[in-house]
Amino acid sequence: MQIKQPLTAFVHSKGFQILIITIAILAILPIFVNDSFFLYILTLIFIFAIYAASWNFLANSGQGSLGHAVFLGIGGFASAIVGGKISSAMIGLLGITRMPIGFASVAIQVLVLIVGGLVSAGIGLLIGLACVRLKAWYLAMVTFGFSVIASTLSSQFDSFTNGINGFAPTTLVPGGFPFYTLVISFALSSIIIMYMIMKSRMGLAFKAIHGNEAEARMIGINTAKYKLLAFVISTFFAGIAGGLYAYFTRFIDNSIFSPANSFLPLIMTVIGGLGTVAGPVIGSIFLIATQQILALPSVVDYLRTSLGAYFPGVNNVGPPLSYLMIGVILLIIVIFAPKGLISLFRKLYTYLTSNPQVKGAKT
Repeated sequence: MQIKQPLTAFVHSKGFQILIITIAILAILPIFVNDSFFLYILTLIFIFAIYAASWNFLANSGQGSLGHAVFLGIGGFASAIVGGKISSAMIGLLGITRMPIGFASVAIQVLVLIVGGLVSAGIGLLIGLACVRLKAWYLAMVTFGFSVIASTLSSQFDSFTNGINGFAPTTLVPGGFPFYTLVISFALSSIIIMYMIMKSRMGLAFKAIHGNEAEARMIGINTAKYKLLAFVISTFFAGIAGGLYAYFTRFIDNSIFSPANSFLPLIMTVIGGLGTVAGPVIGSIFLIATQQILALPSVVDYLRTSLGAYFPGVNNVGPPLSYLMIGVILLIIVIFAPKGLISLFRKLYTYLTSNPQVKGAKT
């Protein structure tokens, strides 16, 4: 009953209808836009949309993480290793040389992604039990420390993880449109589930803790319990994103634990709109698209030609000029749209629906 009411309200809301229409358009768009680079960007966007949404979910409970990459990496390694073990067992059982692609392989792919999320959530539970009573940014620093530890442990047990040299996960779902469809399905399901939780009684407890933890404790909310639940749920979805990322890139090594991957969900959420459902998705679209476009050789050459004279120290390097542009764009957004891009979209929508001249032009 706690879930049915918010689910019904969500299904009948305009937000849900817009979400379904947007996902449907994005799902079929690659059919009409037959471009591998475009499909690559879209797939990457929705993988990181799950990752950013998981971080945003944690932030909605009044907690922070600066080491979320540890759960991204654990999910990626767990999914890739388990998928490889299952595939090897089936190949030996069937007496074939490679894993056949079909319904069974898709089912295995879904299974190993969920297993990756569960393993990540299990580690999140252990970390949470030890650290959940810490204040938000103390917890954030602890998670950052765990991301460094995870990379070290992966190297220590390299015979099992092969994290130093890296390895390619067994192909279970073909790349391109089939894998993109899988990512879209997981992204839609993950975002809806997190939304439903935030609209449930549990979500109300998260919001109360986020607003004022001391007052939440005074009215009878077990803050430690709910903070731990939020932490575990967040790490579960981060693990699923890690599994999708490993199978999408067809390679995984210890670099997945890098600090850059820990800061990405924070940046995406702030860009899109902290505490909102659509914010992480918008932030992911903006940042991933900007990064990929600025990394194109033609764009790098243009930046080198137009800006190289002003930055002679990095003129012949290329990518740092792209990073400079990304940094400038982020500063502009944070300064002029502190509530994220979604606030600008809302203002634009309000203007278009309330401005008499715009309404007259429509009619």
